[in-house]
Amino acid sequence: MSSDFDFGEFLDESNQSELMILCLDLFGVLSKFQVDLNKLETAKVEILNNQITKNFEGFRSAISNLSGGDKSSQINSMKHINLMVDTLVGDSKSTEKFTKIGTVVNESIDELIKGIDSQSDLSKLVQVYNFLPNKKEIAILLGRITDYERQENEIIENVKAALLRDDTEVLLSKILGDVAEKSASGFISANITDILQKRGVDFHIAALVTKESLENLSDEQLKTSVLLMVNFSEDIFTSNPEFLENIQSDTHVLTSTSGLDKDTFDMLLLLKNERRGDMFDKYPVKVKEYRVFK
Repeated sequence: MSSDFDFGEFLDESNQSELMILCLDLFGVLSKFQVDLNKLETAKVEILNNQITKNFEGFRSAISNLSGGDKSSQINSMKHINLMVDTLVGDSKSTEKFTKIGTVVNESIDELIKGIDSQSDLSKLVQVYNFLPNKKEIAILLGRITDYERQENEIIENVKAALLRDDTEVLLSKILGDVAEKSASGFISANITDILQKRGVDFHIAALVTKESLENLSDEQLKTSVLLMVNFSEDIFTSNPEFLENIQSDTHVLTSTSGLDKDTFDMLLLLKNERRGDMFDKYPVKVKEYRVFK
């Protein structure tokens, strides 16, 4: 979050609704199998010109780096838009827009599934399903599968087939179980998994840590820096809109997944400094600190 965050401007619900509508428009553009580059650029500029956007550094950065030729930047922007839409308070206009864009997104799904050819295609679908209220479980299962970063054609084809079936959640659960079992035999980085497990992290969490999240981190940092598991309700994005920005500013997010309780999340965080868990004292969260690697 920007150090000069304007709470008065943010708390104006009409301002929040305006930004939400712009976010929804951009998400609708990004959800297409073939993204219209002119519409993307127009929607991108409108968000960057919005007054509230300047208050959210991570969100603004993601949208600024959005490129029609860079699929990873598109997926990252979709992720930030999903979080922003959950954070903002809407009104009747944004509710109407959400319904309209929801229809657009739903209509894009079959083409997106049929066009699956890589992990990035699956990652895009994670964000698409996460956007739709009745598809959250599919998003969670698909997200856990993609977090393993398995590139085998067989796995991708199995996921593709499952997404076209009525019993999608059952089939994805089976695929996830198979991938997790095979990964336990050494398909993911055994070194990193071993470090995290020796610090007390459960295997099913350690195995979800991605190479991307470890970029520029040394084994020594993973062994000695403060390591936390933070559990929170998704309502925190509304009650404390600065929460996500502070996490991204002060920690390395190693992985995130759904919590045991409904509508909760678990985040595995490596602190960038020695503040330990006190940075979360003002938030309605549960914090577990792991032991140092020995």
